[in-house]
Amino acid sequence: MITFRAPGKLFVAGEYAVVEPGVPAVLVAVDRHATVTVEDAGGPTVLTSDLDGGSALRRDRADPQVAARFSFALAAVDVVERLAVEHGRRPRPFRLSIRTDLTAPDGRKLGLGSSAAVTVATCGALARFYELRLSRPDLYRVALLATRAVAPAGSGGDVAAAVFGGWLFYCSPDRARSPALRDVAAAGVSAALGETWHGLVVRPLRPPPDTRLEVGWTGRPASTHRMVGRIDRERRRAHGFEEFTAASAGCVSRLAASLERGHIERTQQEIRRARDLLRDLDAALSLGWMTPRLHALCAAAEAIGAAAKPSGAGGGDCGVALVGPAQEPRVKELRERWIEAGIVPLDLRPRLAVPEGT
Repeated sequence: MITFRAPGKLFVAGEYAVVEPGVPAVLVAVDRHATVTVEDAGGPTVLTSDLDGGSALRRDRADPQVAARFSFALAAVDVVERLAVEHGRRPRPFRLSIRTDLTAPDGRKLGLGSSAAVTVATCGALARFYELRLSRPDLYRVALLATRAVAPAGSGGDVAAAVFGGWLFYCSPDRARSPALRDVAAAGVSAALGETWHGLVVRPLRPPPDTRLEVGWTGRPASTHRMVGRIDRERRRAHGFEEFTAASAGCVSRLAASLERGHIERTQQEIRRARDLLRDLDAALSLGWMTPRLHALCAAAEAIGAAAKPSGAGGGDCGVALVGPAQEPRVKELRERWIEAGIVPLDLRPRLAVPEGT
């Protein structure tokens, strides 16, 4: 039996703007995971998952409604098996099991990148099953190809966090300048892996010293793919979107530099700036990004001197607060304020190691 584990993520800054090639974001991997096991099967290929209340899928008799729950895993299977065939391997039946701790006890999503973590863990496990030796950069590329087959508008930052772990400075690749990435069906997976992915940047960042990242969950799941898809449509006609991406790029670059230098107050200042930029975009496009609970989450953090913002697509899910040494004694107060506002503090820590496999 082969097991592969990949972490979830939190966006710290750069949401929405990062879908534009060359525009950066800062993310951090967290210590919640998707774990995939795979083993030979004597009969047909079967996938099982504990997501969405638990389900099972027989690949040769896939019910469309059930298959939709496995969309990212099935896309990962397709890409890895195409690569295996290109390397002279013959597809064979297997049993694949998906388990995660990336959701609430009742199954609601937390906004920690469960789809990306499942995709990376599935790609990693199946690559080992087919004896394909993938470097971490190639695992990222394979997983991004699978992810974009389902959600083509995404940046892939969540995929990078699930592959590389830690704090990351990330820019998405430019499909317009990479023919094999743009049309992998025609070019093949091997060609896509061998091509230069123009614009792609994945750079580890030094963890901020003497700080902690507090995370609160609003209790209301949001659809990242729906929100990002809407941005993808709106940005073509939205006045000021180019100005937003330019301002976000500057903000994220300054934030990354402040992190690297250990300048906590400057880092907090840029987190607030990132929040303000997204708030203005929300007002211009009526996205519903800043919900009342996310506003309360940020206000509670600011009340103790921490810097906070929604994380990811907004509209629900999580928010983050960067707490410096001066605010550390008031963390308990922050959590109590969140609970009073209906926000659930999550016990999360940065996941600094790379995904695990056996």
